[in-house]
Amino acid sequence: MTRLLFLALASVAILALLPGCLIVETKEYHITLKNGGAGEARIVFNNIQSETDDTVDVSKSDFNQLIDLYLHGSQFERDNPGYRSVEKHLYEKGGKLSGDVTFAFDSLAVLRLFQYDNDGPLMYFVGSPLSSEVMVETNGTYGRDWMPVVFWPKGTRDLYIKTRVVSQGSYHRSLLALFKAWEQSPQAKEKAKQ
Repeated sequence: MTRLLFLALASVAILALLPGCLIVETKEYHITLKNGGAGEARIVFNNIQSETDDTVDVSKSDFNQLIDLYLHGSQFERDNPGYRSVEKHLYEKGGKLSGDVTFAFDSLAVLRLFQYDNDGPLMYFVGSPLSSEVMVETNGTYGRDWMPVVFWPKGTRDLYIKTRVVSQGSYHRSLLALFKAWEQSPQAKEKAKQ
């Protein structure tokens, strides 16, 4: 009996340690600039999914992480210091789970935008080796693959970038069914009232 209990606990512990993560299909950045480099932005996360390298389904754990750490928690704010007045939403769009985050900022640097001087263009480097995002479309001018920078003329106030997230995981699972079930839960209904 104790051997069986030990094996059961060991199995649960191993399952808890299996790697899973949240991934999105595309991200859209909608940025409105004000004077002095401050402004407001909205990031849209299209088709939020659970990703893993093996066939073990960790989507419930990933969904709980999405709700507890990101939607109701402050992980997004900790990951992005300089964002203020942050609002987060999840919703169904086109039969997939999507979400958005709106926020205000006081500096171009917070969004990793750069302007060499007050007469130069605004610039955004898309090709960071630390990022898994690849350019899809923009209302700026894209400098090509050998110079992955988006340029906007001086004075541009509305910036738009859409990226595709390159995935290394072998298995993706939709989180939409979990979201729909969660929406009906007392926890979600209580949060909606607040």
